[in-house]
Amino acid sequence: MDPIDAVLLDLGSALIDLLRVNRGLLHGVYQGSHEAAIFEAQGGTIGPGGFNHLQSVLNSAAAIQNRQDAANLALARINGVDPVLSPRVQAFVKPLLDLGQQYLDTAAKTREAANLLRQTDPTRFQGVVVGQGGLGPEIGRTSQALVSNQLTAMAQQLQGRGIESRLIPQSQSAAQSVLASIRQLPLDGREAAQKLAAAIASIRLLVRQTAVRAAIIGRARLVAVMLGIEQALVAFGSRLTTPILIDMRVIHESLGIPSTDGA
Repeated sequence: MDPIDAVLLDLGSALIDLLRVNRGLLHGVYQGSHEAAIFEAQGGTIGPGGFNHLQSVLNSAAAIQNRQDAANLALARINGVDPVLSPRVQAFVKPLLDLGQQYLDTAAKTREAANLLRQTDPTRFQGVVVGQGGLGPEIGRTSQALVSNQLTAMAQQLQGRGIESRLIPQSQSAAQSVLASIRQLPLDGREAAQKLAAAIASIRLLVRQTAVRAAIIGRARLVAVMLGIEQALVAFGSRLTTPILIDMRVIHESLGIPSTDGA
């Protein structure tokens, strides 16, 4: 097997794994898990039995980091084999790696906030129990189910117990910024799919732009790159809330090669 073909297969495998995680396969990428981790760090309880949402957040981050590392290793190997092709391959995968990095950065901020609050306010929510997935009959990953919104709904009751209803106390100004980062995470599987769809759409655009310039870097290797990306897009695009339609015939024709779908 040609060295570039082998490393492209490794890159394709890493990207597929990263697509799966970014699709929301692990619950630690959701807003609710991050808020719950901060609440639990202050002595709060989720559901009757309690959970460890910080560990879920950290496990999800570790899974994403492992796949990011595998993709970056493959990119480094591509650069070693073909430094001309390498920048274009890096441009293809950047939207997906950027999405993964967003999750990693927010997980780190959540961990820091949780550790801080565990030291400064470990018992602030002691004895406060919120519902797993919300209060009342409507259970699920919704805005109403977020711990911050459940606390707001319980504000009068909490104030009667001398408890500030903010998820992060006003006195901890250094930890407040984490909430803005958490709000950028998907709320549920639908939003995770939408974020992934946006990344795939960016990849699709770059694929088409590069196809037009295919002669600059050599047709055969560029085709190998795009076919690997095509496999990932087709495998996952059809499963998203808004399917991503990939017309690879346009790309094939611009490269002067036969279409692989028989058209």
